[in-house]
Order: sequence, then C-alpha cells, then structure tokens
Amino acid sequence: MGRILALLGKELDELRHSRLIVSTLVVPSILYVALPLWLLGSGMVGGMLGEDALTPRELETLRQSLPQLAGLSANRVIEAFLVNQVLILFMLAPLFIPLTIASYSIIGEKQLRSLEPLLATPIRTWELLVAKALGAVIPGLLVTWVSYAVFAAGARLLVGGWLFEFMTSPTWLAAFALVVPLFALLAVGIAVVASARTNDPRAAQQLGAVVILPVSGLLFAQVFGYVLLGAWLMVIVAAISLAVDLCLLWLAVRLFDREAILTRWR
Repeated sequence: MGRILALLGKELDELRHSRLIVSTLVVPSILYVALPLWLLGSGMVGGMLGEDALTPRELETLRQSLPQLAGLSANRVIEAFLVNQVLILFMLAPLFIPLTIASYSIIGEKQLRSLEPLLATPIRTWELLVAKALGAVIPGLLVTWVSYAVFAAGARLLVGGWLFEFMTSPTWLAAFALVVPLFALLAVGIAVVASARTNDPRAAQQLGAVVILPVSGLLFAQVFGYVLLGAWLMVIVAAISLAVDLCLLWLAVRLFDREAILTRWR
C-alpha cells in the first residue's frame, strides 16, 4: 500500500502541474454547471417549453420517463428533464479525461524513458498498474463530484427543494457514488491493457473508448424511457462493473511485460 500511495502521489503531482490537463478538467465542468443553471434561473426553460409548446402526449411521455415526477406541472417536468440530461453528462464526463491520462501515463513514460527506472524498483506490477489507474481516475472523479454538488445546490437555490430532492434521490446518489467510479475504472482498465501492448497512445485511447459506447447506450436508453434506472439497478450495474474491473486488472498484470520494456523496448 505504501508503494501504491507513493506512486499515486507522484502521478497526481505531475498532473497538477500540467496546465493542459487542468484546463481540460475545469473548463468543461464550469460550462456543464453554469449553462443549465443559467437556463433554470432565467426561466427560459419554462418560457420556451411550457404547456403550450408541448402536446399532452409529449408531456405524458416525459412523465413516463421520469415516473417520480408524476403529478407535477408541465414546467416542472420539463425542468427536471433538462436536469436529468445534465446529470447524464456528468456521468459520462469521468470516462473521457481518465482515458486520456491513462493512455499517456504508461506510453508517455515509455517514450520519455522514465518508466525503466521505476520498473527496476521492487514495486510489483499490479501495484504499478493500480497506482496508474487511480492517478487517472481520481482527478476526473473529483471534478465530477464537485460539479454535481455545485449544480444540485445551485438548482435548489434557483428552482426549489423539489428539484434538489429529485437530484439527490437514491438512484442518482447510487449512480455517482458507485457506478461513476467503476465506469471510469472500466475505461481506464481497457486503456491500461492496451498501453501495455502498444507504443501509440491514440490506439490505446481508441480501444478504451469502446467502453463508452455501451455506457452511453444505457444512459440514453433511460432518457427516452426504454430503461428506468432505479437504485437497485444501479447497484447491480456497479457489481457487474466491479467484477469486470478486477478481471481487467488481472489481464493487465498478465500482459504487462516489464522485462521487455527494460531490455528490448524501442
């Protein structure tokens, strides 16, 4: 554990001094929070998409996709629907940045020849890969959690407690506490496996991006009412994701040939 924490601290310190990564983390998150809060606070959502803008059938479709909002007015249903889409964007955000960080973390160190001294130390392969994976996941995850908290607090001030209760329902709390971190580890795990066998960070990113497709499909199926993401479904998805993450770690340890990197890699 001490070696993992030491290497993790080194990874996070290097990321902190990278202006590109910091700006990539912060700027989109500010936009994700500021734009929907501005729409909610200005009343544009209700003005543009009020009861006169949608047919009764369209409103009923929205209520079916968000059954916990049954009985609310049309404006409130539409506001909740907008918030629902923003929360889904927050769930997807931790998949992209950690994927990039993980791909360049191993391959970049290969190219800079800074990985060889590390591999010559007593650190075990699984310890190295766990530290690399956590170093990629933690920054994006922290930014996502902070953005979610700020957005929920802002929505409560601008709209009311009913929307805050919707945003902090057991379903969304389980999603952000369990599913989001494990999804991020899933994307990073695939990138780490690819990075162990390739010298091109773009190839590792493309392979890691494969995991984003089914995750996006699941989330957007909920948007259109084909799947209802309840708290128990989130727990089941989290359990499956944890099992897959552990399998990917095992596979990465088996594929990561440290001797080849030390002696034959060019």
